[in-house]
Amino acid sequence: MSRLLFVALPLALAACSSEPSQQEGADDFANRIGQNESAAVDGMANPDKPNTANAQPPQGADLTQLQKLGDIGGVNLGAREGGCTLMIGKDEMIIAGGVNDRAIPGKAVVRIGDSLTTVDASVGGLDAVKSGTTFEGEGFTVTVSPAEGDQQRRPANVLVRDAAGKSQSYSGNWICG
Repeated sequence: MSRLLFVALPLALAACSSEPSQQEGADDFANRIGQNESAAVDGMANPDKPNTANAQPPQGADLTQLQKLGDIGGVNLGAREGGCTLMIGKDEMIIAGGVNDRAIPGKAVVRIGDSLTTVDASVGGLDAVKSGTTFEGEGFTVTVSPAEGDQQRRPANVLVRDAAGKSQSYSGNWICG
C-alpha cells in the first residue's frame, strides 16, 4: 500500500500543478469585438478604422479588397432576427442580418479601404441571407455562395465585383444563427 501511495502521490501533485487551459474571458471578448473601453485608452482602438458604417465606401478604395471587420460596435444593421458571418480563418470579413419576412431585404457590413460600409440585399429576408445572396453597395456587389444545406456552419465562396468588372474571390465559412 505504501508503495502505491509513494508512486501515486507524485503523479497526483504533477496533475494538480499543471495550468488549466485558458478560456476567453469577458474582457478578451470585449477587446476582440471592440467594446472594451479600456482598450481605447490603451491605444488599441484605431481611429483610422472607425466603428460606424457609411452607405458609401471611401473614395479611391479598391472595392474588391475586403478587410477584417474589427470593431463594429457602432454599426446598425437594423431589425434582425438572425444573421450570418463570413469567417476566413479567425477573421470576420462580413456580418449580415435580416428578419423572417421575405419582403424585407437583408443588410450586411464589410470593411473596404479602412472604412465600414453597409450593403443591401434584394428582398428575401433572413432566409436569403442564410442561403446566399448578393449584397449591393455603392459601386460594388458582394455575392455570397454557401454550400448546400442548412447547417449552422458551411463552407462558402464570396465574389466581390466592382462597377468596372474587376473581381476578387474569397473562401471561408458562412456561419449563421
